[in-house]
Amino acid sequence: MLPQQSKDMTFPGLVLSPLYEDCMLRSRERRETYDAIAGELCDYGLRWQGGEVDARAFRCKTDSLALYSMRYGDEVTITPDVYKDFFLVHLCLKAGIEVETDGMITDVPEGSVFLSAPRRAIRLRWQEGCEQLILRVPYAAAGMEGRKMQRSAALLPRALSPLLVSQLNTLMALSRQGPGDADWAAHVQTGLARFVAQHLLPGAAEAVGIAGADARDRLIGFIGAHMARPVQLSDLARAAGLGRSQLNALTQSAFGCAPMVLLRRMRLQAAHRDLEENPGQNLTQLALRYGFDHQGRFSQYYRDAYGAVPRQMRTDLRRGGRAAGKNG
Repeated sequence: MLPQQSKDMTFPGLVLSPLYEDCMLRSRERRETYDAIAGELCDYGLRWQGGEVDARAFRCKTDSLALYSMRYGDEVTITPDVYKDFFLVHLCLKAGIEVETDGMITDVPEGSVFLSAPRRAIRLRWQEGCEQLILRVPYAAAGMEGRKMQRSAALLPRALSPLLVSQLNTLMALSRQGPGDADWAAHVQTGLARFVAQHLLPGAAEAVGIAGADARDRLIGFIGAHMARPVQLSDLARAAGLGRSQLNALTQSAFGCAPMVLLRRMRLQAAHRDLEENPGQNLTQLALRYGFDHQGRFSQYYRDAYGAVPRQMRTDLRRGGRAAGKNG
């Protein structure tokens, strides 16, 4: 049986249905739990605090990335071997973790996203009942082979969580597609890997720079204020105060995609939230409200992002069941 919620409430829009199709572990045994998870990620030390073990783990793998939902039930302290050729992205779905990475201690509360790339040592303490969504990213997938990660740990800015959620949902959806989507899947995996990796690179906080951060904020604000209006690439560049090539470099670095893809992604996210809040509304008006003047293209984009056309999603929402979406 799958978990009752395929939509995560901590990260709005995150739909975990594809992940729950592959249950790699369901156990109340300590040794069985350790063996299963060590075999997937890396060898590690595991200290239980004496509470009830209620371990569950699900996975979703693509050509280069792997996504896991994990819980132990009991409070645990984990001391993994130092990662050699990958880093991890942790989404705290339930409860939180405390992470000590290379001597730096970070509290990661529920609803936060944490990146870990330890060079010397790492220790994680999961609270009782903690559930994590963990993305394993090989350096090669992010084009980081041979590059030194300056930061061994980083919290992802909360403002970027919706964009990470969007990419994770697309990744899970593409894991179920056929070989005809191989090129698109490779593009999504590379964009996602680079999106998270850039927060661990030398001068990650400064890479975009203060001026770049301001440009990013202006860009996001402009898109949010112009959901229904026609917007061209030149409009985005002007709003950010950048040239087109500079704008592309900024969005590729900060969001892992081109400027116009970011525009469409944010509009789809807003339309999806609107549909969830009011599933009885007219779908043509919904599309127009978020800048999609062609209903057919809107349906296609929506299905690519969420796994179902708006009409089907609306039916699922009205019935009160789980949305069948990729990108909730």
